[in-house]
Amino acid sequence: MKQMILPAALLSFFALCTGGTANAQRMQEIVATETIELRAEQARTFTLDQPVARFSLSVEDIAQVIPETDRVFTIRGLKAGRVMMTAYAADGQVVHRSNIVVDQTQGLVKIYRADVKDYVGFFCTSRSCGRADPDAKPLPYGATPESQQRSDGSTAAPPRESR
Repeated sequence: MKQMILPAALLSFFALCTGGTANAQRMQEIVATETIELRAEQARTFTLDQPVARFSLSVEDIAQVIPETDRVFTIRGLKAGRVMMTAYAADGQVVHRSNIVVDQTQGLVKIYRADVKDYVGFFCTSRSCGRADPDAKPLPYGATPESQQRSDGSTAAPPRESR
């Protein structure tokens, strides 16, 4: 009996050792197909073709995902950083993955026009620039800012002509 137990034990030990390494798989990196860029305190709204049951973020406190409907959601930047967002369907299948890059709100660049005593502001980072006041509509080419309203509620006065 002892003669059969020892070879059986050795055989099962060998099978466990070789079988365990033969079944091991290498890790595969999960990558997102798109990158969404926004500034801290900026919010952007997106839509997907499929319904989404839940969202997960790889890092907390960088961005916030606010579902509007099962296909429409808003992403709000909280502070500078990077995060991967994954959207899941009700059955747990991945609907979409995106990298979210939140840039700082510092880095205001002011561009002045010679004929107007006002400026257009942009927040610039090493990657891109975006309007400081994205709600303000840009003026058409050649237009004057007489009816353009400032953020404090006042309107910009037209430049005075010197005679």
